[in-house]
Amino acid sequence: MQGPQERMIWAFWGAAALAAVGGLMPIVFAGTSGRLAGVIIPYWIAAIGFGACALIYKQGRIPVAVIYFIAGMAIVFGLLAMFSLPMRLAVLGTCPAPPAPCASGLPRPLTDAENTGMGVAAVMGILSVFVGFLGLSVVYRRSPAPTSVPTRRIPPMPPRQSTPEPAAPAPAPAQPVDEKPVVRDEPEELPAHEEKEVPELPAEEEVPELPAEEEVPELPAHESTPPST
Repeated sequence: MQGPQERMIWAFWGAAALAAVGGLMPIVFAGTSGRLAGVIIPYWIAAIGFGACALIYKQGRIPVAVIYFIAGMAIVFGLLAMFSLPMRLAVLGTCPAPPAPCASGLPRPLTDAENTGMGVAAVMGILSVFVGFLGLSVVYRRSPAPTSVPTRRIPPMPPRQSTPEPAAPAPAPAQPVDEKPVVRDEPEELPAHEEKEVPELPAEEEVPELPAEEEVPELPAHESTPPST
């Protein structure tokens, strides 16, 4: 199954081939001396335009659309050039069909070969426009290419290496301390106006004296009895 890109390319190349062959049809049927031989120029310009669309479709939608428009206008110009001949003959008039002589100097009527070549060229030109439009629609339906958004890339950080802890510094040798006499700061005397009055304490309460102890009378001495003999 063909993808959208293959269908688009084949559509543009098919339109180019139809335009190129359509420009040759008046010459094939009526010869180079025919009055429609000049149609080959706009048709081949259109064929080149359709081929350019198949080659530069990656450039974007706008360039392809502009070239397709130019090729389509070339086909339209060729069609108008072909169909203007019958209208001119109808307005100006024609000489009688050969072998009758034409004494008035008017153009000859269209021959069967010219009519056939003009009809085939017109059909192939219109088909080329429609086939090219199919390729253009595929171009516009295709999703646009994603625009590159600048992203900030941070390089990966190297793995963190464990650093050895610094050794504790060796204690400095003790230095002899000069013994100096300790000077005690004497309290500064406050000025007289800054001295604070100390409140007097209340006098101690007098404790009542206890009565003197009573003298106990001495007992008489115990008389001893001599032992009996």
